[in-house]
Amino acid sequence: MPDQQSSARPRWLAAASREHLGLWLVLGFLGLFFLYPLARILMLSLTEGGSPSLGIFSRLLSESSTRQVLFQTIQTSLTVSLICLVVAYPAAARLASLDGWKATLCNVLILFPFLTSSLVRTFVFIVLLGRRGVVNQALEYLGVPGVPFKLLFNQIGVVIGMSYVLLPYMLLSLVGSMKRIDPALLRAARSLGASPFTVFTTVYLPLTLPGVAAGFVITTILGFGYFVTPALMGGPGDMMIAQLVEQQISVTYNLGTAAALAVVMIVVVAGSYAMASRWLGLSRLMRPDS
Repeated sequence: MPDQQSSARPRWLAAASREHLGLWLVLGFLGLFFLYPLARILMLSLTEGGSPSLGIFSRLLSESSTRQVLFQTIQTSLTVSLICLVVAYPAAARLASLDGWKATLCNVLILFPFLTSSLVRTFVFIVLLGRRGVVNQALEYLGVPGVPFKLLFNQIGVVIGMSYVLLPYMLLSLVGSMKRIDPALLRAARSLGASPFTVFTTVYLPLTLPGVAAGFVITTILGFGYFVTPALMGGPGDMMIAQLVEQQISVTYNLGTAAALAVVMIVVVAGSYAMASRWLGLSRLMRPDS
């Protein structure tokens, strides 16, 4: 009997090891390529002259230029998210009402920009928004006064380019939320005498708020750390925090300051996500259809 138990135990351990092999591989990958680099960045930002110190953070946050870049980054990401919401909401409401091949075609068109890199899409917008680009030529043809407009290498260009790149994330979040609204609820409200505006404000809009919140949080977080579009379409006074990190690494080679800026970015993003999860509920944030 003991021999049978001893022979069964190794087989049980072997089966358990095989079953959890994938889990251990994932945990090892995350630890090696995610947690360890984060720990190194944190240690680099908290070390000065070989000893622990908060001097880098105190100097960094005391500089008006850094505070201005941080404020401008937050402002730009929120502006882009708001524009994406305004543009995507009516489009998503229409897309959610489609079915069959029309819905499939629209879903493919929404996902189509992801097949090309953001760098290529940014260069396309540089061509479109130039002084002699398609947009200015169309406005000139329509007789709009003040043409050509300066739509590149300023804040306007950054907002336009980032809004285009991040718009599909907002669309996907809203469409997923709107498709799960039961049309019978809207018909019931209309049958009880509610006007279309009342149906929208009291039934439809509240049911889509989880999707709105999830899309807004996603686009804001992605916009906060965006680098390519601000670097190519912004001017010298439109620097965002990701560009400042790149400047500290490649220009001044100040790794401690760059690590401190990266930690600030992580804290802001994690704090924003935590507040959204606290106010909206984590499950509702991660699942807009719930």
